[in-house]
Amino acid sequence: MTNPKVQTISINGIRHYKHPNIKGLNAPSVTSIVGMLPAPYLPKWNSKVTAEAAVNNIGDINHMITYESKTKAIEWLKASAERELHKAADTGTRVHEAVEQIILDPGYKYDDDLIPYIDGFHKFVEKFEPEWIHVEKSVFSVTHVYAGSFDAICKINNKNILLDFKTTRSGISAKVALQLAAYKNADVMFDGDKEIEIPRIDAGAALLLRPDKWSYQPLRIDDDIFATFLALRRTFEWESRQSKTAMLA
Repeated sequence: MTNPKVQTISINGIRHYKHPNIKGLNAPSVTSIVGMLPAPYLPKWNSKVTAEAAVNNIGDINHMITYESKTKAIEWLKASAERELHKAADTGTRVHEAVEQIILDPGYKYDDDLIPYIDGFHKFVEKFEPEWIHVEKSVFSVTHVYAGSFDAICKINNKNILLDFKTTRSGISAKVALQLAAYKNADVMFDGDKEIEIPRIDAGAALLLRPDKWSYQPLRIDDDIFATFLALRRTFEWESRQSKTAMLA
């Protein structure tokens, strides 16, 4: 990435940010905290992806069962959803990186397979004429102990917009409002290791970039939304620490 982000580490399989200037202060990522919300659609999606993998690869699966083992075939099918998630995440990362580079250098050359996604970004720019203020910066809340990285802050119609880029097939989720509210209310922003002030944020929005469409979705990021995020922060604390000490000997 062009703008160095705050270093991250994995603690019990969960991404945490290391505060550059406060030794020993590690904070869970905003996305990990928002992940405390239930996702009732996931079991159905997992079943769908697994079933599609079985139907679309029936020959290979039969070969595994006949010449290798049923266990290998079962394990391959069980990993179907994870493979799809990794594939989507890789595409999303590449689109984010390309958009960031284009903002910094309009002549940036990106891979041809990203053209349908980037065309949507150009249409957004043409329609809304954003003035880019910050791109891909990390923020940290010492007050509430969380951290994360936002995609961009831009000015549209004289309002500073905290903007999140999304490439998910399912579209823009209301959960993005929780992410943006957390970024808005962080204590400090970093340019590398240098602390800089977070500018005034007037509103939040998400920009969906898909191969066949794009859309711009304004989002609430007011105090009420932030209060919900802080409640999830407490839930995260329960799951990661308190639940392990709640039962007394």
